[in-house]
Amino acid sequence: MKIETVNGLTIGLVDVGEAENGDWERHRGELDLVRVVDPPPESWPRLRAAGFAVHPSWITWMAPVAASEEEFLSRLSVQERRNVRLGLRYAAGRDVRMDVADPVDDLVFDDFLKLYEPHIGGMRHGVPYASMEREEILGMREDYFAVQAFEDDTLVGCCMCRKRADASTVVIRFVTTTQDSRQHRIVRAMYMRVFAKARELGYQSVSLGTDPALYGHIAKPGLFRFKSRLGFTPIPARLFGTMDDPDEATRVLRLDTLTEPSLLISYAIADDAGAGEITFDTPLRLDVLTGEDTTDPDQDLGPYRAPFLTGVGLVRIG
Repeated sequence: MKIETVNGLTIGLVDVGEAENGDWERHRGELDLVRVVDPPPESWPRLRAAGFAVHPSWITWMAPVAASEEEFLSRLSVQERRNVRLGLRYAAGRDVRMDVADPVDDLVFDDFLKLYEPHIGGMRHGVPYASMEREEILGMREDYFAVQAFEDDTLVGCCMCRKRADASTVVIRFVTTTQDSRQHRIVRAMYMRVFAKARELGYQSVSLGTDPALYGHIAKPGLFRFKSRLGFTPIPARLFGTMDDPDEATRVLRLDTLTEPSLLISYAIADDAGAGEITFDTPLRLDVLTGEDTTDPDQDLGPYRAPFLTGVGLVRIG
C-alpha cells in the first residue's frame, strides 16, 4: 500500500488484491479512504463485495440549452423556478448590470481573480485552479468569455466560461461572487445570462463544470444539490474530454477530513451484468456517507434524490 496526502486527505492506494483482502477497519486511525485506481472491469463485483464503490474519478455536469429561458425553467421544479426568478428579480431590482466580455482579456481575468481568490481561500480545502491556470486561459482567450455582474460599477460576481465549439457546449469553468447572503441569487442570474449567450452562439448545451465524484472534500454536498436542482445531469468527465483520469474504486473509512455527511457518486451496474463500456447512459447511484445514527433514512436521503440517479443509499461510516 502506498499512502499519500492530497489537500489534507490521507489516501491508501492499493491494488485489487489488497483491496479485497485488507482488514480496513484497523486502518481507520491513519487513513481517510482506500482507493484502487483504474480497476479492471472484471474486478468490479469483487470490489463492491469488499465495500468499495466503483466510480468515475470526476464528473461533468451538463444541461441542454433549450430554445428559450422559459423552456429551460419549465424543466425545473416549482421551487427552483421560483429561486431562479427571485434571482432575476433581485438583479433587476438592484440594477445589477450583466456584461459579457468576449473574449476575456487580462483586466477582466484579474478582476475576476480579486473575487475568486478570497472566495477559495475561505474554503477548508479550496484549490485555486483558476489562478493556477491563468496563463493557459489567457493564452486561449478567444475561446473564453466572462459574464460579469456589476452593482454600482462594483464587480459582485463573475462566471468564467469556455466555448467548446467541438462539443457545441459552453462550459462554466469558474464562478465567484462577493461573500454575502445574496450570492446564490446573483449566481442564478449570471447562469441565465450564460444560457442566453449559449443560445446566441447556437450551442446545444451548457456545462456547469467538473467535480470529484466524492463530495465532502474539495467540493461540498451542497454543490451537488445546487447543480442537480438547476436541471444539470452528471456524466463521467472523461466522456466529455474535460479530464482523462480513469475510474476508481473507493472505500471511505472515516469522515474526520470530510464533511458530515459526504456523498459519493458511483456506477449502478448489476454484478451479473458485467461492466461493459461506460457511456453517457451508464446508470449512476449516490451514497450518503454519514457517521451519525439515523432513525429516518428516507428523511436523510430526501435532499439528495434526483431523476438521473438509479438509486440513493445511506452508508454508515465508523
